[in-house]
Amino acid sequence: MKLRVTMTILGIAGLLCGLWFAANFQHVRAFFEIISSYYAKEFCSCYYVVGRTEEQCHDYARQYVPISDFENDPETKTVTVTGLWHTNRAHYVDQRFGCALEPLD
Repeated sequence: MKLRVTMTILGIAGLLCGLWFAANFQHVRAFFEIISSYYAKEFCSCYYVVGRTEEQCHDYARQYVPISDFENDPETKTVTVTGLWHTNRAHYVDQRFGCALEPLD
């Protein structure tokens, strides 16, 4: 009897989670993009605008969700980050405007 009640509760909870996911699919999908874009933009601003060290900027931009790849190119002043299967790049514009995200195709 307890098993049947537990399975029913789990089934209803799963159904509700599925409905919520379907209703908020665009927002859930955007979350994956946010991780790498936030890290790239914040690291770029910290390193090229504020002028802190690379270690300080990694600590500043770090999030709970880890990134899988990171590249800082001082020649072009670009930062490329991959996290949750999405890659984003930020580049230094100037001291007044700071860094901007670049669209990647």
